[in-house]
Amino acid sequence: MATEKPSPGADDSKDVNNVLSSSVAGASYLILLQLASRMLTFALHQIVVRYSSAETLGIASVKLELLLSTILFLSREGFRCALLRGGNSQTTQEIKSEKPVSKDAVLVSSAEGQVQKITNLAYVPMIIGLVTTLTACVYYLSSIDDETALKYPFYRTSIVLFGLSAYCELIIEPLYIMALNNLYFKLRVSVEGICVLVRCVLTFGLTVLGSNGSGTNRYGVLAFAVAQFAYSLVMVCGYAGFFINKVRNGQINGKTTLPRKLVAVNEDGTTRTFWFDRELLDLSVTLTKQSLLKHVLTEGDKMLVSALSSDKDQGVYALVVNYGSLIVRILFGPLEETVRTLFSKLLSDIDDQSLTKSQNRVLETSARILITIFKFHILLGLIFICFATNYTATLIDLLVGSAWSQNTNAPLVLSFYCAYVPVMGINGVSEAFVQAVATEQQLARLSKFMIVFSLIFVSSGVLFMHFMHLGAIGLILANIVNLGSRIIYSWIFIRKYFLGKRGQDVSMLPQMITVRNWFPSKVVLLAFASGWAVTRLSEEIIGWTTFRQKIMHIAVGGVAALFALAS
Repeated sequence: MATEKPSPGADDSKDVNNVLSSSVAGASYLILLQLASRMLTFALHQIVVRYSSAETLGIASVKLELLLSTILFLSREGFRCALLRGGNSQTTQEIKSEKPVSKDAVLVSSAEGQVQKITNLAYVPMIIGLVTTLTACVYYLSSIDDETALKYPFYRTSIVLFGLSAYCELIIEPLYIMALNNLYFKLRVSVEGICVLVRCVLTFGLTVLGSNGSGTNRYGVLAFAVAQFAYSLVMVCGYAGFFINKVRNGQINGKTTLPRKLVAVNEDGTTRTFWFDRELLDLSVTLTKQSLLKHVLTEGDKMLVSALSSDKDQGVYALVVNYGSLIVRILFGPLEETVRTLFSKLLSDIDDQSLTKSQNRVLETSARILITIFKFHILLGLIFICFATNYTATLIDLLVGSAWSQNTNAPLVLSFYCAYVPVMGINGVSEAFVQAVATEQQLARLSKFMIVFSLIFVSSGVLFMHFMHLGAIGLILANIVNLGSRIIYSWIFIRKYFLGKRGQDVSMLPQMITVRNWFPSKVVLLAFASGWAVTRLSEEIIGWTTFRQKIMHIAVGGVAALFALAS
């Protein structure tokens, strides 16, 4: 009796389910990794900062981190994106060659060849990285004069260590790509988790060891550099050890982890030999070009503060961002992702000029949800602006001591960052909505405007930081101007989307889609304004330098906040 063969569709469905389940599990692992590493890093960071000067923190957290991210981003980002997409390509029909294929080569049309073409191209970032690492390190080293080298011990050594750290990560890029394409999420979580732990412990240990109880660190930035270099070495050992074990156990063909020639068979039976798949290489180059602008937009604040501010201002900015970015990672990121998913599902069918009644109801419901989210960000922003701004000195004094709360302008910078929080939240939600519903042409137009916004950011930064000498505060103001411009663009898009022809049958939309509806009632605004005045007076009259003053000041703020929220 003949056995029934499973249909190809069943196999495809099974493969999709496997990928989905592995991806969901992988996402869970990565979220746990991010949460654990952020909490550990944040906790140890408070201790390290107590023994580090603002200048040391500025060099380590801004200049050297910028060096590391620039090398890695320019060397691998475009190739990584392309190769992860390439890992989904289907095996083409294998064509037999009239001539025997060399033992040192592999047919690109075979399953092994599909893996090999990705492996070959994954070695390119290592070659590019050699150039970017040398160029970036030479530039950094040339910018340090003898006076700076004497002022900051081990500065030059630290630059070399950060450069070597970046290149070590590029060495294992082929293994990283292979791990992700094979859905080895646990490998990444375990290795990176150990790396983060090693880096935190070494930074903490060397900083405390270098302080000798004096409150200063004689090793300076070297503590950060050694810890970063150890991070990369552990990563190399982790990935290499994992794949060596896989090869020894016969689970992976060791040849696929090394570059090999590829052979393609032409229709006439002749062959051609090459190292890199042309289509995949072109995609990698295209994505690398796009990554240049992305890197400027992502690291623009570090570039500006590094070029236009003193090392002390850079340290203050690094400290403030470490605190301020917590709410962005914990709350704003997930909220933006939820908004993007929600509206892409709700409004996926709202494409016709003449809408049904049910579609009009969906449109009205979506508008109501969006305005409610904006109002939430305004209320959250009022808490930060009217209350948190008067407690920044108290917070910094409790966490990292009087050296930062009294001898730097970190409390004032953090107060300005509090005003920046609602701007970040509203921009994230508005852009998430645009990304969820915009057409390809509209998204392409947004990409072009991103160049304009980056120019606005740079111009504002130069104005505030160079001409007005506002330091880290100027950078925050430049970010507010930049995101404010992007909010205006997104809001214009949102109004056109809801109030265009598609929304003409919904009478409620014109009254709903207004900036006025973002804000709570005048009574609530007055209550928050009164709360700011009360807590400001409390900070001036009661003070915050002693523990007793802190308790009294916090108690006043708690009562004022309850009154404002109850209104």
